Amino acid sequence: MKAEAEFFFESENKELMREIYASLLPEAGDPISDRSVIFMNLDEAGRLILNIQSSDVISLRSALNTWLRLIQTAYDVSAIVV
Repeated sequence: MKAEAEFFFESENKELMREIYASLLPEAGDPISDRSVIFMNLDEAGRLILNIQSSDVISLRSALNTWLRLIQTAYDVSAIVV
């Protein structure tokens, strides 16, 4: 079974989205497991797009937990630094 999830994150602060994207890009290139693949992009509107494709629902849930937490942490840290 194949499972997939896609999330769009947006903010009025486009620079914030670029910073979050840049900080997480190295992680996207380093797979957390052989059962999930991560695609992350920044579109023309400045939205961060996260797409996770997994071989099963269990690995999708695990990857979602990891990536949603990484994005939340990057957002929280940028609020402290700025």
